Amino acid sequence: MGSGLLTTLADLRTQIDALDTELLRLVDARAALGKAIGEAKAREETANAQVSLLRPDREAMLIRKLLAMPRQAASDGVVVRIWRELISENLRIQGGANGGLHLNLSTAEHSKEVLVWARERFGFAPSFGYVNDATAAIQAARDVRHISVLSLDPRGGAWWARLLAEPKVRIIAALPELSSARPHAVALAAIQPEPTGDDMTFWVSDSAEHENKIIEALGQRGFAAEWLCTAQGLKLFGLMGYVQEHDERLAAKSFGSLSGIIGAAPRI
Repeated sequence: MGSGLLTTLADLRTQIDALDTELLRLVDARAALGKAIGEAKAREETANAQVSLLRPDREAMLIRKLLAMPRQAASDGVVVRIWRELISENLRIQGGANGGLHLNLSTAEHSKEVLVWARERFGFAPSFGYVNDATAAIQAARDVRHISVLSLDPRGGAWWARLLAEPKVRIIAALPELSSARPHAVALAAIQPEPTGDDMTFWVSDSAEHENKIIEALGQRGFAAEWLCTAQGLKLFGLMGYVQEHDERLAAKSFGSLSGIIGAAPRI
């Protein structure tokens, strides 16, 4: 009986070894395509501008597709983590000639948690560093090679309202990615978010009305909304779905004189 058990374990381990070998071959083949993709993206660049490596819309739809596939044992979490790392490595290869991607994290509240969430979302391939404040983080995100990740802790102030004056920098991800709770941090980049079919749009208002009143008013205009943060007299809400930046339904005077959409994040 003992010998049979050992034989069974040995056979199972042999199968795992064979699968590991095949997995490595496939991972390497996938990574090799990164170079060709990087060259194709380089051809799309103009003389004055670089094309961002990031495609959060495509990434989200890929991961959703994988999560919907039949599985015997692998959890959702491991599927997301593995493919986030594969995507991260692919982007490293694509952007190698220009230094790859770089994560900027604020030294404000929850910086350790923000780093963990950023690594979970963007993988371990990007380099990272800390910036002194939200202003520096937003400035860094104007470079298409940079991603800035900041906490939504109200003690950090209403830094997110500054994105209303930014022509290109937008929120592209809500963190932690796999949490169904209210986002605790967001990622910024110099790209325009694209709709994926399941998104959260970020909207700022300086209305003096209570958050619940604003949510009610948004509901009357066809929006499902949740309050995310209030700081320095400004309020940040998440609107369910992808909302265009110039949606006329958000132009009501009751929503304040300083309001607008500052990005959108796909949900997994």
